[in-house]
Amino acid sequence: MSHDVDVQGTMAQASSVDARHSTFSEVHGQQVNVNGDHTTINTYSRDNVEERKKLAAWLTPLNFRRTQSDVYGSKQEGTGDWVLDDEKFKEWIRCDTKFKTLWCPGIPGAGKTVLAQVSHIINFLTEKHKDTDVAVAFIYCNYKEQPKVDDLVASLLKQLVECSSTTFKNVATRYEFHQQTDSRPTPEDVHKTLVSEIKHFSQVFVVTDALDEITETGANRYKLLKRLQSLECHLLVTSRDIKSIGDALRDFPCMRLRANEKDIRQYIEGCFLLEQTLAGLIVEDPPLKEEIVEGVTKYADGMFLLCRLHVGSLENMVTCKEVRDALKNLSQGLNSAYDGTMSRIHKLNEKRRELALTAIMCITYAHEPLSGRALQEAVTLSRGSTGIDSDNLVGIDTILGACIGLVKVDKERSVARLIHYTAQDYFSEYKEWLCSNPHSELTNICLKALLLSLPADGSDGNDDGDDYDYVVLLKR
Repeated sequence: MSHDVDVQGTMAQASSVDARHSTFSEVHGQQVNVNGDHTTINTYSRDNVEERKKLAAWLTPLNFRRTQSDVYGSKQEGTGDWVLDDEKFKEWIRCDTKFKTLWCPGIPGAGKTVLAQVSHIINFLTEKHKDTDVAVAFIYCNYKEQPKVDDLVASLLKQLVECSSTTFKNVATRYEFHQQTDSRPTPEDVHKTLVSEIKHFSQVFVVTDALDEITETGANRYKLLKRLQSLECHLLVTSRDIKSIGDALRDFPCMRLRANEKDIRQYIEGCFLLEQTLAGLIVEDPPLKEEIVEGVTKYADGMFLLCRLHVGSLENMVTCKEVRDALKNLSQGLNSAYDGTMSRIHKLNEKRRELALTAIMCITYAHEPLSGRALQEAVTLSRGSTGIDSDNLVGIDTILGACIGLVKVDKERSVARLIHYTAQDYFSEYKEWLCSNPHSELTNICLKALLLSLPADGSDGNDDGDDYDYVVLLKR
């Protein structure tokens, strides 16, 4: 899945580390005796951690551990448990299983990433094999970010370096030459090293989420799949149920992912704890709770995303009658649900409506992911502000609130994104919801930024760490 980073730039910077003073083999530390007693400080551990981080960053800046932390943190408690009890999954995790590849297709919005189903599987495998010689590595693909296949493969090696001292030492030795000569290993070198290092573990599990979100341009999707299948590992792949992926994996077991009724009910009941207005109405009229659960579940059609949108449509209801009337008019299908959400946004007061439409437009049509801060600044400039400071910067919670659930910000990486890739498709097709010429609007925002003399390199000239990276992202 996705990263608000300049992949090539970061790798180039990392590769310029001065090998004369910081080679990866110089990590053994020394024994230091304190005050002549028996207390000994081993600096190896501290140095080892720092050198391991340096090596991992040098391999690739992609960090899927952060993605996992963010996705699993948003998982509704108690959902996705059925996956772990499925017989096909149990067969897949066995050491002596005949089939080491498991394909998990699902309809769009089924909750493959959030409910699963996927983050749940990764967490289960990680906890199960903690402090063992079994490794768990994973890749999150994302439609908005398209790192090179070779970087995705390198991210697997990076994860092995992070969890294994043996792999760390082996890879450090292999790449000391590249440090000294200020060069990079070839993609083939990285792949061969990964294949070699996997053999040092008793088992390796590799989970790849949303393979379908990798563009087919240049056969990248097929290339990644073939690279993964060449590894001696237990491979689990999730994707939409599309023919090209199905054909490539037709010889392997298939476990379909779907938001079941228990998961949906669990999610809806969790929403009642967060939405004070709905919770208050349920206290006044207890039977309303089951009516909401049954009504939303009926129209969800196995799509967690649709359930999410429907619950969101009830959040602003102020009477029990309004809720019941809304339940009678719930739509089937994602596009209809998006239509309904956009109708609600267009009924907001002018200022909140413009905040929402500008934020959605910026995220949809930007060429690279926007950070939360960049989104704030772009929205602020679009409102005609003559400067960006703490007094006039639009708050991120204000923006998210105006978007009524269509926009979210990853906590770990502070990347602003739409609720789902189907929303990207929807707004790309129905741009009239936003404005007639989004690219012209984005150009105007960038011109305003340039008139404020914001540096084009993404920095504001201060030392506070704020980045105006949207200037780079939107002016392309």
